Amino acid sequence: MKFSSDQKKELVNYIVGITAIIALFIVVSGIAALNEKALKAFIYRHETGGALAYIALGIVATVVAPLSSLPFLPLVSLLYGWFLAALFSIISWSIGSYIAFWIARRYGRGIVQRFVSLERVEKIEARIPKERFFWTIVLLRIIIPVDALSYALGLFSTITTREYMLATVVGITPFAFVWAYFGSMSPKQLAIVVVVMLIVYVVLKERLRPRGVA
Repeated sequence: MKFSSDQKKELVNYIVGITAIIALFIVVSGIAALNEKALKAFIYRHETGGALAYIALGIVATVVAPLSSLPFLPLVSLLYGWFLAALFSIISWSIGSYIAFWIARRYGRGIVQRFVSLERVEKIEARIPKERFFWTIVLLRIIIPVDALSYALGLFSTITTREYMLATVVGITPFAFVWAYFGSMSPKQLAIVVVVMLIVYVVLKERLRPRGVA
């Protein structure tokens, strides 16, 4: 497979960005494991507040690029268990995705550019089919950050809000459970799995790239 210079640059930027987030994910996992007793003692006194804080962080991170709540998932998995951590993530990412979609659909480019790069949104728009796009959107949810995709769908697609939210929840649910479970692993195990996931991510992303689109 041959890439243009722009495609190579974009791919490198994606890899660097994802690698940075994943590295932070692993670091947080290690720190959480080393301070498990102290953290659990703290969360015992602030259980509800801790969960609400993580959900709020996930909502804000989804609406405002390039923030991400993913690096904090190992900490939440340790404190609440990976199942609840996944549920918290699904709730926060779904609400954040709805807000981003609503902003784009309601206010258009002028407001969207305050939250995310329009160039990035336009590149994602090229991957969105004009019809029968439900399962494509589900797959895109797995490999594209929820913020940019939400804005792209709000700006350029004719998808209804109901169908959008259904595709969003279906797409992010396996992602949330997988990464929450990863957060419960040891840093060494996690590093191995993450490398494999990164390779799969890049392969899927390039397969979904329309021919002739830089």
